Amino acid sequence: MPIEEFGGKNNYKITPPLPQHLEHQPIYAMPYQPFDGIYRKNTDARYLSVGLSQWGHDDLSLKIMRYRDQWSRQSEEIPLHRVIDSTVFLAKVLLDRDQQSVEIERNLFVDQPEGFRVREESVTATDIQKFEVFLETHNDQLKERFNKLFQLLSSLKTQGKL
Repeated sequence: MPIEEFGGKNNYKITPPLPQHLEHQPIYAMPYQPFDGIYRKNTDARYLSVGLSQWGHDDLSLKIMRYRDQWSRQSEEIPLHRVIDSTVFLAKVLLDRDQQSVEIERNLFVDQPEGFRVREESVTATDIQKFEVFLETHNDQLKERFNKLFQLLSSLKTQGKL
C-alpha cells in the first residue's frame, strides 16, 4: 500500500499488509485502524479501499477491509453511490429527525420526485433508549465528522472540483 506520511513519520503502518489476493482489487487504500472512531482502540477494520468491485470488475466500490486472525468475509463492499446515499440518510436520521420521524424531501435521492416521511420502527422502549443513549454519548463526535465532511465539500466546491 503506497502511503507517504507527511514529515517522514511512520505512524500509520498496519499489519497485516493490504491483501492483494481478494476479489476486491484496491486502487486506492488507506490505513483505517487508528481512525475507526469510537472503535479505534479495539477494531478489526484495517483498511478503507476504493477499487474494482468483487461482483463486477467494471464497477467501483468502497470496501471496509476487516481482519482478526484472517481476512474477514464480513468485510463490507459498498457501491460508491450507496456510500453517498447512506451518508445522506444518516445525516437526516442523526441531525434532522423530529418527533420519531425523518422527512425525506423530494429529489434528495435519484429518481425521487415525491417526498416522504420515515417513521421510527416499532421496536421496544429498551431499543429506543439504547439508540438515544448511544447518540447522546457520541453526538459530539458524530457532529464533528459531519462538520469535517461539510468543510471538505465546501473547500472542493470553492476550488471548482464539485
